[in-house]
Amino acid sequence: MTKKPKGWYKEIVIRPVVHVDGYESYEKMCGIVADFYYSGEEQTLLRQLRTNPAESRYITLYTLFKVGQAKCPAYWVNKDLLEALLQSVLTVEIDSLNWAMKTGMFMLPKSVILSPENKSVDAIFWNYDSEADILYWAATDGSSSFCRRFKLNAQKFSYTDAEDIDPKVVKGFNEYLHSILLRLILIMECRPELVDTTSELVRVNKGFGKAQAQDFYQPLWLGLGYRLKREGMQTTSEGSSVTHGTKSVHWRRGFLRNQPYGEGRQQRKLVWIEPVLVMGGKESS
Repeated sequence: MTKKPKGWYKEIVIRPVVHVDGYESYEKMCGIVADFYYSGEEQTLLRQLRTNPAESRYITLYTLFKVGQAKCPAYWVNKDLLEALLQSVLTVEIDSLNWAMKTGMFMLPKSVILSPENKSVDAIFWNYDSEADILYWAATDGSSSFCRRFKLNAQKFSYTDAEDIDPKVVKGFNEYLHSILLRLILIMECRPELVDTTSELVRVNKGFGKAQAQDFYQPLWLGLGYRLKREGMQTTSEGSSVTHGTKSVHWRRGFLRNQPYGEGRQQRKLVWIEPVLVMGGKESS
């Protein structure tokens, strides 16, 4: 693997981002991208993929190379939003997605998505080749890598297994990560108000003088300020409790609706009906 050149971070990122508590360092994730970006060459990787289209090494190499080429655009995914998406049935024709971003990385909250080895998956990297209509993505838990090459128009996919893990387990986990990525892409399309478009400049003083101050940017968020919807016991004016006929905490699943709108309600748009966490309680008599 080719060694990263001096000053690689400035060369490979659009802008430096301040650290976000509860998430892995952006610089560390970019470092993973850089390791592959500086050791690969696009045409060579494409030839290798044509020869071995299901080889995990080449899928991962190509995905991270393209993310590095795009200078590591990233969105930080709000923890509550991620949980809400995991509690939603979001079925949609994949080839109908508009792909607000064709290449990038989703920074995931730590220890929410756990690999089969019970390690945190802190980011998902992806690249959508619109000409070939192929989606590539890759992720790592620090020791094992997961990836997929997905032909969208044929609705087929190929996956490869990480070493030393039961292939059936990895297949299921790949499908799980794949569904998370598509849900995040989908929510960027049907809920654009949840997507940050600008980030503020922040000057961070690393020492005791102005010369040591550095410019960073606030992260771009997907779902900043989003909170899970909860439904719990209500209290009447007399002070008694009213519940919704349930004894245990449970989710009311979210789903997508193809809602009509416009003149004559002839047009359609995807609307996300959000999940609700029903808190439960004793049934009223």
